[in-house]
Amino acid sequence: MNTKVTTSLGCAVAVLLSGVSPLVFAQMGEDTPHTAPNSDSPSQAQYEAATPTGPADKIHGSVGLDFASHFVSYGGDVWGGGHDFYGSQSTKFAYIDLGADLPNGFALTFGAWSDINNNADEDTIGGNIQEIDVYGGLTYTTGAVTLGAIYQQWYYGGDTERVLDLSIGYDDSALWGGDFALNPSFLTHIRVNGQEGQDDGAVFVGAIEPAFDLVDSPRTPVTLSIPASIGFMTDDFQGGDSGFGYASIGATASMGLGFIPAGYGDWSVAFNTTYYHTDEDVIPGNPEDDFLTGTVSIGMAF
Repeated sequence: MNTKVTTSLGCAVAVLLSGVSPLVFAQMGEDTPHTAPNSDSPSQAQYEAATPTGPADKIHGSVGLDFASHFVSYGGDVWGGGHDFYGSQSTKFAYIDLGADLPNGFALTFGAWSDINNNADEDTIGGNIQEIDVYGGLTYTTGAVTLGAIYQQWYYGGDTERVLDLSIGYDDSALWGGDFALNPSFLTHIRVNGQEGQDDGAVFVGAIEPAFDLVDSPRTPVTLSIPASIGFMTDDFQGGDSGFGYASIGATASMGLGFIPAGYGDWSVAFNTTYYHTDEDVIPGNPEDDFLTGTVSIGMAF
């Protein structure tokens, strides 16, 4: 799975700092604005939309749909899109994320993510559903630091991959006067039980995601974020050597749809493009070592 990570560690930070599942950025190392539990590119707009809007909002959630040119999982080009931008290997990601704020800085998170396309001839879950990921976990925020532990099960190819994500995010906005932040984060993605032929192991991802307000409007605010991440993996995690696996940098433009009545939820759209550089000795399965991805997302928070 995992463009999931694609959403990128930067996305993870956004999720962590907003009290939403760090998993949602599940795509670290991927390019999907939302990025599934195992993607690298979750959308900043979706994460921000899922942020509780007031002290009374103890239960919150988000749903959304991503139209992605690639499915990137920790640097791995899952469907082999390569240089084919929105070609025959493009896909869609649908997700739902639910959160509950607990006393003393704790929060629960649960959700599901799916990869939907016709890129495989067999071993689908049903129809065009290639993968379903479910997850649950706990975050803890103290001051500017948020810690997360999320357990995931990825169902695809007729088997199950089990994953544990341990994350830490830091809200550094106070260091810059409150108007700017790098949003640094670090994720340890651990495959605790792989499918047949997969070695257990881990990926270590560091990321930042500075964000800027482009349009200050109560009805259609627009923000720009610049997610960047770098990932290192253990031997055979992606079928290759251990060491540096990939680096990515992208841009996500997010717009709130404030003209939709509040009773229908908080809607937003996002447009992301991410460039990946991967190491062929560590991730040997990619058709191209360098490639560009894109994602168009729409989401609703409640």
